[in-house]
Amino acid sequence: MSKTNVDVENKAPEIKEEVKATVVETPSAPVATSLPAAEANANRRVQVKETQRRALVKIYLSEKKIPVTISPLYAPYLGKVVPVLVNGIRVDIPADGRTYQINSTHASEIIAKIRRIDNLLARQKKAGDVSNNVERNIGELKF
Repeated sequence: MSKTNVDVENKAPEIKEEVKATVVETPSAPVATSLPAAEANANRRVQVKETQRRALVKIYLSEKKIPVTISPLYAPYLGKVVPVLVNGIRVDIPADGRTYQINSTHASEIIAKIRRIDNLLARQKKAGDVSNNVERNIGELKF
């Protein structure tokens, strides 16, 4: 085997090709449309949304009406007037004990609210009955 001598110089490598930054100009798009055009576009979008909302109101008005009564006892939890909002359509029902005819979608939401409050009150009543909250076995009581 023959040995070859390799001379290694401690030089920084030279870059023979010049690298130039190139700037490519693209056709510029307008950053913002003119104010009247933007307002007209916004007005069109608002009109479309309003038309959709009115169509939804017609659907809710054509639904079957269900009698709903909200007792004044629920007023501390729901307020004197109970707002029910479904898909952006709001129905306000007073908690005065009278019966009101409302559409089935909003009625189901009100009934669900009343059931949640009833469950809350039942749990509070059961937990507050200290004299009967004695467990003979662990986990016997469920609140």
